[in-house]
Amino acid sequence: MLREDSTSMRGAGAMIAGLGPLEAAVMEVLWRAPEPLPVRGVLEGLTDHEVAYTTTSTVLENLRRKDWVDRERIGRLWFYRPLRDRSTHAAEVMHEALTGSRDSETTLLRFVDTMQPEDVRALRALLSEVPGEEEP
Repeated sequence: MLREDSTSMRGAGAMIAGLGPLEAAVMEVLWRAPEPLPVRGVLEGLTDHEVAYTTTSTVLENLRRKDWVDRERIGRLWFYRPLRDRSTHAAEVMHEALTGSRDSETTLLRFVDTMQPEDVRALRALLSEVPGEEEP
């Protein structure tokens, strides 16, 4: 069972690997939006940043070139949407860290040691739902 609730928002203001601060802020706006947004909609969602319309447009185009967002023209405006949700991105980063480790077991142990108790409980529950491997 996957969930996207308030516990998954922990660290929402944190940096996103591979993105600059403004790019990360734009992704946060898009992830919160229930539907694709035009540049003006993204700009209005950037409440913690004072940026120009043209800067926001440029950031969205940079994110599109980096395969973070897609766009669709509706009338005279481009509407932008994320190509992956926040949870999918986090899982990709975790997978990269694990596969980049020389010792995945120790890496997993260190990661679990830093988890909040409610996240450990959630992990246990999820793992209990995964069918076990057959032992020879």
